[in-house]
Amino acid sequence: MVWIIGILISGLLLWALGMLFTGILQDHFIFLPKKLNDDFQFNFTSPFESFLLKTENNGKVSGLWFREEKNLSKKGLILYSHGNKDNLKRWGHYHFYFKKAGFDFMVYDYRGFGKSKGPRNEINLYKDALEVYNYAKRYYPEQKIIVYGRSMGSTFACKMAAENHPAGLILETPFSGMKDLFYSYFPFFPKIFLFKYDFDNKTLLQHVNCPVLIFQGTRDRIVPMRSAIQLKPFLKQGDRFVVLENGNHHNLMHFENYGTEIDSFFKKITQAGEAIP
Repeated sequence: MVWIIGILISGLLLWALGMLFTGILQDHFIFLPKKLNDDFQFNFTSPFESFLLKTENNGKVSGLWFREEKNLSKKGLILYSHGNKDNLKRWGHYHFYFKKAGFDFMVYDYRGFGKSKGPRNEINLYKDALEVYNYAKRYYPEQKIIVYGRSMGSTFACKMAAENHPAGLILETPFSGMKDLFYSYFPFFPKIFLFKYDFDNKTLLQHVNCPVLIFQGTRDRIVPMRSAIQLKPFLKQGDRFVVLENGNHHNLMHFENYGTEIDSFFKKITQAGEAIP
């Protein structure tokens, strides 16, 4: 009888330890921000504007909008949700790739990143993302907006696309959900833990009606293929799940096939947008 009690107590302690990592401490594992002072001045060689949106629950969302002065791109806007590290000082440089393709570029920081502030939870983060989308809609019709999510940002891009009607959705190194990602690292753990952040992209993707393009590398050790591939069954006819052999979490944009696929996607989106009166 004593050994049975001992096993039960040990199991309870292990469960409590696991819950500590998936609950209270989950923020510290999935968010790796760098803060910036409110008076920090961004410096890029391309024309850009800084903006700050006041959002629900005491949120302040800092963003950058790259475009030619007083002109909007005829092709439209790439609305970019970045990964889980750093801030706009790093992610703003990604505008170069999309500028070459003829698009304007908008990117924003999550709460606790850069100049963005406010209590952080899943609901607040999703609401912030939708407010950024609404901000973009002030200037661009939806058929001119392509939402792009990289890594953790894939969940915010999916949320934008699920609750709106953008021209397209691009996901780079996405996970199917935070639970799936956790168990892809620890497949031997029993599925008994609760998560502070679910970021359930599988469910969100089922509500996305626009064309979808997904990129995933075979050597991604941060978001393993076994997590990302679980999104594939929820793609529509015509959507693309592109596997880049030997691609890792950071180098997919350097692959020739990435450029070929994304150019084809942009062409299809642009032609569809031009066909709308």
